[in-house]
Amino acid sequence: MVTILKYNSNKYLFIDGEAPSLIGLIDGEEIAAVHLLSKDSHVGNIYRGYVKNVLPAMDCAFVDFGHKDTGYLPMKNVYPKEYRDKIKGGDTVIVEVKKMPLREKRAVLSLDYSLRGEYLVLLPESKGVRLSKKIDDESIRASLREWAKSLPWDKGMIIRTEAATCDRNHLDREFLYLYDLYDSIEKSRQFLPPTKLLRTQDNGLDILSKHGDLPVVINDKRFKERIGEERDIIVDPSFSIRSMAKWRSKFNSIFSRTVALPSGGNIVFNVAEACQIIDVNSGSVKKEGSFSRMRHQLNLEAAEMLVKHIKLRNLSGMIVVDFLHGMKEDERKEITSLIEDGLKDDVVITTVFGFTAMGLFEIARQRRDLSFQEQYELAERRHQEAIKEKIKRDNSL
Repeated sequence: MVTILKYNSNKYLFIDGEAPSLIGLIDGEEIAAVHLLSKDSHVGNIYRGYVKNVLPAMDCAFVDFGHKDTGYLPMKNVYPKEYRDKIKGGDTVIVEVKKMPLREKRAVLSLDYSLRGEYLVLLPESKGVRLSKKIDDESIRASLREWAKSLPWDKGMIIRTEAATCDRNHLDREFLYLYDLYDSIEKSRQFLPPTKLLRTQDNGLDILSKHGDLPVVINDKRFKERIGEERDIIVDPSFSIRSMAKWRSKFNSIFSRTVALPSGGNIVFNVAEACQIIDVNSGSVKKEGSFSRMRHQLNLEAAEMLVKHIKLRNLSGMIVVDFLHGMKEDERKEITSLIEDGLKDDVVITTVFGFTAMGLFEIARQRRDLSFQEQYELAERRHQEAIKEKIKRDNSL
């Protein structure tokens, strides 16, 4: 259903079609999530490639998957273990890109590829059925397990949270769709050319499926088909997450080194090669009441802002936070609990280590991709290059 109207929902998805195109989630007065709709990242893409060489001393293989540099395939992640010794140069393999090439490092590949849908994830190289931990109703869990057992599928599967409220006919249709993809991928192993992109991970699919009940605001009707007619689509040509006064400063804060806190303090992001260092400052806060109460309030605000920006900025690696010093033990526990709860739904593997003996707070977040700022700047450069090429072609006519 397509509607052209003013929207008053407190929570909705958006697609901003201005290049580079963005997809995200608005929750109340905040940008809760934002991603590039079409990015240069290949994470999640599935390729047919061939093994160029195997290096037993490094316990890895290098795979040509059609890109400038070969990908890195760590043998420790190849299962079953007995298969590791059978991989040799020249073998055709199906691989999924798990990590983008970062700086001097190559793309990290895996033979354990996955086929992701709205409700299900098929894992052709694994075994067993896993259910989302967010499905906490035991009767629903049992019913979904019984449904999974009835399928002609003896490999791995993940049943996602959205499946709990999904009609079984929808689950059946999605399984058949994903199974057909699996079948075509497996049949293509020996086809030519040896390197080929077999499946592209849709960057907008996850956020659209995760919030399937929310309306979607678009400023360009071209995105209507991608979303699907069954969604509540609101067409607003004036919407822009980057230029509307309501959202401009909030979007720009994702790229800012300093982010203000409600009580007047701020947090400062310092990007280093080895880690991300984040400082909490009292700034221009008005010191009303006890200093310890003010300090704890600022630290709580900083913890909430930190969680939000870790996700928005796609920060990765070791993250070290220097909160305002002098916290009591119960205050440290409250800060730790707030950060742990805020990162529970993080799609990237994240480990919260907590406070060190020196009073610093440490978080480790898996490095799978470039930061949002790096992705955005790369997409902008590509867009500008494309415009220049078009102008050059037009002038040559």
